[in-house]
Amino acid sequence: MHGFFYCERADPAWLPNAGLFSIKLPTKIDHANKFRGVTSEHLKKHSVLTKPRNAMLAVIESLADRCLSTPLGVPTKSSLIGYHDVFRVLSIEETHPMIYRHLSIGLLFFSVAALCGKSTAADFSMEKPRADWIWDAQGTSSSQPIYLQKQFSVAGKVSSGSLFTVCDNTMKVWVNGKLVGESNEWSSPIQKDVAKQLITGANTITVQAANQGGPAGFTLKLVVKQKGAEDLIILSDKQWKMSPTQPKGAWTAKDYDAAEWTGKLVKVGTMGDSPWGVPGKQGGSKSVVNTAPQTLDDFAVELVYEVSKDQEGSWVSLTTGPDGKLIACDQGGKGAFWIQVNESDDGPSATVSPLAVNRPGTNSPLSGAQGLLWAYDALWFHQNGGHLYRVTDSNGDGRLDQAEQVPSQRGGGEHGNHAVIKTEDNQGIYMAGGNHAPLAELSRRRVRSWEEDLLLTRMWDANGHARGKLAPGGWVTRLNPETLQQELVCIGFRNQYDISLNRFGDMFTYDADMEWDMGSPWYRPTRICQVVSGGDYGWRSGTGKWPTYFEDSLPPVVEIGPGSPTGVVSGVGAAFPAKYQDALFALDWTFGTIYAIHMTPKGAGYTGNSEPFVTGSPLPVTDAVIGQDGLLYFTVGGRGAASALYRVRYTGKGSTATADSKLPPSVVNARTIRKRLENYHGASLTEKASKAALDDAWPYLSSEDRFLRAAARVAVESQPAKYWAGRVLKEQDPQAFITGAIALARVGAESEINLSLQVLLMNALLNAKVENDAQLLGLLRAVALTSMRLGAPDRDQRAALLERFDSMLPDSNPDINTELVRLLVYLRSPTVAAKTVKLIVNRDPPAIPNWTELASRNAGYGGTVKRILDNHPPSREIGYALALRNLRTGWTIEDRRAFFEFLNEAAKASGGSSFPGFMRNIRDEALANCLDAERVALQDLTGENYDPVPDFEVKKIIGPGREWTLAEARSKATRFKEADFENGRSVYFAANCGKCHRHNGLGGNVGPDLTSIPNKFDVNYVIEHIIDPSKVISDQYQASTVLTADGRTVSGLVSEADETLVVYPSDTKAKPITLAIEDIEAVRPSDVSQMPKGLIDGLNAEELRDLLAYLMSGGNAGNKKIYGN
Repeated sequence: MHGFFYCERADPAWLPNAGLFSIKLPTKIDHANKFRGVTSEHLKKHSVLTKPRNAMLAVIESLADRCLSTPLGVPTKSSLIGYHDVFRVLSIEETHPMIYRHLSIGLLFFSVAALCGKSTAADFSMEKPRADWIWDAQGTSSSQPIYLQKQFSVAGKVSSGSLFTVCDNTMKVWVNGKLVGESNEWSSPIQKDVAKQLITGANTITVQAANQGGPAGFTLKLVVKQKGAEDLIILSDKQWKMSPTQPKGAWTAKDYDAAEWTGKLVKVGTMGDSPWGVPGKQGGSKSVVNTAPQTLDDFAVELVYEVSKDQEGSWVSLTTGPDGKLIACDQGGKGAFWIQVNESDDGPSATVSPLAVNRPGTNSPLSGAQGLLWAYDALWFHQNGGHLYRVTDSNGDGRLDQAEQVPSQRGGGEHGNHAVIKTEDNQGIYMAGGNHAPLAELSRRRVRSWEEDLLLTRMWDANGHARGKLAPGGWVTRLNPETLQQELVCIGFRNQYDISLNRFGDMFTYDADMEWDMGSPWYRPTRICQVVSGGDYGWRSGTGKWPTYFEDSLPPVVEIGPGSPTGVVSGVGAAFPAKYQDALFALDWTFGTIYAIHMTPKGAGYTGNSEPFVTGSPLPVTDAVIGQDGLLYFTVGGRGAASALYRVRYTGKGSTATADSKLPPSVVNARTIRKRLENYHGASLTEKASKAALDDAWPYLSSEDRFLRAAARVAVESQPAKYWAGRVLKEQDPQAFITGAIALARVGAESEINLSLQVLLMNALLNAKVENDAQLLGLLRAVALTSMRLGAPDRDQRAALLERFDSMLPDSNPDINTELVRLLVYLRSPTVAAKTVKLIVNRDPPAIPNWTELASRNAGYGGTVKRILDNHPPSREIGYALALRNLRTGWTIEDRRAFFEFLNEAAKASGGSSFPGFMRNIRDEALANCLDAERVALQDLTGENYDPVPDFEVKKIIGPGREWTLAEARSKATRFKEADFENGRSVYFAANCGKCHRHNGLGGNVGPDLTSIPNKFDVNYVIEHIIDPSKVISDQYQASTVLTADGRTVSGLVSEADETLVVYPSDTKAKPITLAIEDIEAVRPSDVSQMPKGLIDGLNAEELRDLLAYLMSGGNAGNKKIYGN
C-alpha cells in the first residue's frame, strides 16, 4: 500500500530531511489517523544514531508491531537479520555518520517496505511446513479448468489470515463464497489477508484453476492466527476435493457439499521446487534444486551453478565464448553473463559476471537473447522480441562494450528470433526464426515460392492461436557477417528454437508441436528435421498443417511426441563414446528431457531414433552446448523459473577418441549430388548456365530418394519456366513427370509462358501414369496445386477429373483415401459423401501413439497426454469429416444423420485444448451447408430449434447512405463497443443480407452461412469483400452462365442433382430454374459475384457499424470481444 508519512516534530539536529516520504507497507491503514504513532519522537526514542544496528532492527520491529493486520504475518527479528544486505547502506557501522544524517528517512521506510512486502510473502510461503504443488492426476486439456475445495474449522476468533497461493497459469479463489482474488500469471501470486472472510467454525476455500500448456500446478498456504489458540495452517495437498468438470449448483458457497468431487489429485512438487521456484520473490534467492537429474549409466550430471533469480534472471540461451568461457542470457531483462567454470575436488563451480553492454540508444542491458553465438571476433545476439545485434570490443581493451543492431526484423516473442550458429564453411551465420518472426529483407531466396496451398477451406485454431498467421512459418536464413545480407534457406517450421550441424555439415532442428491440436489428424508431434536448402516443412496455421507425404514438403527424421523443444546441439567435440559424439542432443522443456537422437545416413537424408539421455521431473531444460572441455553443458529455467547450469560428463571406461567420419560410398555420392543441386537454389544464372543446371538436375526428379528429388525440384523451380515447361509436359517417366508437374504448378503462374499452361498441365495430369502409392499421392498433390495456383478446373476438366479419380475411393491406403476425399469434395463429387460416410461408419479403432512413458515424466501435463491416450479420438475419420463439412450437395438424409452421429460420438473423446472447439466448429460449418429441410430433420441430433424465419421486428433502414469507401467503412469497425446488437440484426435483414445468407440460424441458403466468419476472417477482410464482392469468389458459390440447346441463356448459381441442373438466379425474388442435363449446351463460370455491389451504400454510419458488429459477433449479443458488455 502506498502512503505518505509526515515527521510532525522532527529534530533538525538528527533528522534534517523531515517531511513527506513515499512508503509502501502491506498493512491496512487507518487513513483517518495517518500512520498514528509512527512519528519522529518514536524513531528518536530508539536512538538510531547511537545504536545503529540493533536500533535499526528495533525500529523495524516497532514498525512491524504496527503491521499486525498484514496478510503475511509479523516479521520476526530472526527473519529480518537475514536481510541485512538490503539495508547495509543505512548501517552506521559501514557509513559515515554525517553521510547517514543526510540520508532520507524515506529510504529506511523503503527498506522496511521491501521487508514487509513481497519478499516477506515469498519467505512466508517457504517457511515450514510448505504447501504441495498439486494437479489433476488424469490431466486436463490446456485451458480446461479444474475445481478444488478445502473445508476446515477455526477454533478461536480470527486476528489475521495470511493467504499465499499460485497457479500455473490462471485461477480464481473464493473463501466462504466470497471471491478474494484472481491471477492470470503463475509468477504473480495472490497474497492477501482474508481475515474478514474467515469465521469461527466451519470454513471453505474453493478454487477454479486452469493451465495454458506446459507444466501445470496449484499451491496454497493459509496461516490463520486465532486469539486463544495456536496458529492454524492450511496447505494444498492431494487430499483436497477436486472436480475436473464444471460443478452443478452454487459450488463456491461455504456450505457446498463436494462429495461428488471424486477427481484424483497428484503432487507435482513442493513449494520452492523447480520449475516455479518461489513465485513473487524479489530477493536474491537461488533456485531450489530438486533431486539430481538422471542420466544413463557411465554418465554423470553435475550442478555447476545456481542462478540468482533477482540478479541474473532465468537463463534460456547458452554459447561457448573465448578462452573456454561460456555466455548465458536471461529471458527477461537481467542481461547476459560471462561464466568461468572452476574445477575443484568438491566439484565444479562458476564465477559469473555481467556482460555489461546496453542495448543501443538505451540504458537497459542487452538481454532476452534466444540465440547466442561467439564468432568472427564478436558476440551475435538474437533478441527475443528484438533484433540481431553484433557485440564487439570497440577499443581493444579485451572487454565487450558496444552493441550494433544488424539489419533484421523484430521478433515475435517466444515464437520469434531464435538460434544463431556458424555455417559449415565458417564463412557465415545461420539464423532461425519461429512462425511469428517476420523475415528480413533477403538477397536470395532458396525457396522460390510459397503459398498456403490448401485445397479446402482452412479452419483456424478454435482458441484463436496464430489466427491469421500465414506462410512462411518458421524459417532459417544465412547471414553474411561482412555484408550483413541474408538469404533464405528454408521455411515451414512451427517454432524451431535451435539448429545445429553434425560432423558432416548437415543441419538439424527440433520443431515444436501445437499441443492444443492433440487428437486431431492435423496434429504434428515434436520432431527432428533435417534442415535442407529450399525445403518447406509444411507448417500452416489451424487445420492447415501439411501431411508429411506431400511431395512439395519433406518428412522428419524422428517424431518424438508432445513436448516443448528448446536447445539442440550436436555431440561433435564431446568427450563421449563415438555413439554420443554422433548424436544430436535435443532438449524438451515440458517433459524435462534431453534426448540423444541417433541418426543413420540414408542416401541424401537420414533415419533415426531417440533415446532419453538426461531426465528430471521437473527439469525445464532450455539450451545446451559442448564446452571446450568436451562436456555437455545445459541450462534450466525459462519463463521466470528457477534457473541453473549443469553439465554431463562421461565416467565410463570406453574410448572417447574422435569418431570416424567416414560414410558409405553410396551416401557420399548422394550427399555430393544434393549439395551440388543446392548450389542452383535461388541463384541468378545466365541462360546457358540455367539450361546446364536443368540438365544436371533433371535426372534426379525421378529419384527414389525424397531429399535428392526435392533438391532437384527446387533447382528446376529456380530456373525460368520457359526453359523447362515443355520438358515437363513431354516427360515419360511417371515420377519425373509428377515432380516436374508440381514444380510447374508452383511457379508457372509467375512465368512468361502463355496462359494455356493450366489447360496443358491439367490434361497431362489426367493422362499421367502411376506405378505405386507414393506416386499416386504425388499425382493427387499435383492436381491440387495446379487447381490452386494456375486456376480451378472448368466444367470439362472437372468431369474428366471425376471420371479418373471418383472410382478410386475407397482405397486400401488411408493416406490415399484422405487425398481422394479432399479432391473429390473440392470437385463436388456426387458420390463422395456416401462413400466417405461409409468409411467413417466402418472405421477401425484409432491408432494410439506410444507416449505412455513420455507422459510419466511430467505429473501435471503428462496426465493430459495420458487422458488422450486412454480415450483417443478417431483422428483419421475426423479428417474426413473436416473435408465433408464443405460439401453442400450429394447428401441423403441417411448419410447426413450418420455424419452428425459420428461427430457427436467423436466429440466425447479426449484431445488437446482446441479439440472440443474444433469439433463444434466442424459441426456448425457442416450444419451451415445443410438445406433447411435437412436441418429440420436433424434437430434431434443437433439440438437445434431450427426456424430460419426471424421472430423479431425488422425495421426499415433510416440512412441517409453514401457510397462507402474501404477506408471509411473500416473506420466504423473501431467503434464496436458503441454498437447495438438488435439494430445490427435488423439491418442484416433490412439490407437484404438475409435473403441469400444465413446467420445464427436465420436467413437464406443461396450463399455461404456467415455465422462462422469470425472464426475465419477479420473485420477488414469482411468489409473489403462486401464493398468488392467479386474480388474473391469461392468456387462453391461462383455464378455461371448456362447455354441451352434451344438458345436460352440462364445465369446464376448452379447445382447438379439427379440428372438435372438447378440454377439460382442472382435476383433473390426469382424462382430457381431446373434444366435437364441433356438440354444443356455449355456452362461457363462467371467472374462477377452473385452478390451485387453497393449493398451497404444505403446505410448511415451507425447502421453500418451495427451491421459489422453483428456479423463479427457470430449472432451472440453477449460477445464481450465485440460489444464489451
